[in-house]
Amino acid sequence: MEHLDSDELVSRYKRKFGLAPTYPLSEHMVRQHWDLERRLARELLDSRREERWNTFERAYTSLYTNCPWLNDAVDTSVQDDQLDFGHFLTLLKGAKDVYEVGSGKARLLGYLARHGFRCVATEITRERGERWTDERTNVTWRCCDGVNLAEFEPAEHYDAVVSTHVIEHFHPDDVLPHLKNVHAILKPGGRYVLSMPHKHAGPMDLSEVFGLDEPVCMHLREYTWAETERALRAAGFTTMEAVYVAPMALRRRLPIHFSGRLYLAYVKAVEAVLGAMPLTMRRKLGKLGQLYLFRPEVFMVAHKPK
Repeated sequence: MEHLDSDELVSRYKRKFGLAPTYPLSEHMVRQHWDLERRLARELLDSRREERWNTFERAYTSLYTNCPWLNDAVDTSVQDDQLDFGHFLTLLKGAKDVYEVGSGKARLLGYLARHGFRCVATEITRERGERWTDERTNVTWRCCDGVNLAEFEPAEHYDAVVSTHVIEHFHPDDVLPHLKNVHAILKPGGRYVLSMPHKHAGPMDLSEVFGLDEPVCMHLREYTWAETERALRAAGFTTMEAVYVAPMALRRRLPIHFSGRLYLAYVKAVEAVLGAMPLTMRRKLGKLGQLYLFRPEVFMVAHKPK
């Protein structure tokens, strides 16, 4: 773990979590978050399947209750829904009913609802759920564990399911059940649009602020393209595409994005090369991957057969 002075630690933390530069954050608050997340992550990993929803709900309620700035101090002045989410209009073209796993403040679904989609937002805890949903939008909020979706939703009901930076928070044993449940609630021909941090560019949870090489906080595991594709196939999805979205600095001038199976083959080849490199070099190249069309996240569209 890197040794950081107080100012550098606070500065890194604010950048990581998108807090306003003027927010009165102290080193004590950062370290309070650090100690809490590591303890909660251990509890989540040690949890048994039958108790996991309660354990996860308790953990995330504790996190956002004890670290309220994670919800309340985000610098919204730099947020631009069109730049952040415009590519979803292409990825979801033709869909009407959209279900999101882990909606947070439901910014994405609020944007989609304004473009005519019928949206269901979900969260495991009310600390990041219903109170953020704007009743004026076409968004319905529900509480769900994010895994056993078919217990709460009708079979083959949704045109699309979406999750953005959620799967890395699941217990590793719950990832395949989650994917099978997504498959179950999608209509034939439906699609699952998912994104998460890429393993080779991580860790991308709080561990990154402290300079660790592996996640030890609330990212219980980070994944590669190849691992994600295998899990999706095991869940019943037959066709997968990789998605490229230009970095924000470029996107402000040229909103470039595309997806396809050939691009998936390309990124899997790139990650295989990166995976053979020493850790330090792999991390650096993973984070500089925008130079060779390799973003530091796994972003896919998985199609359920018709």
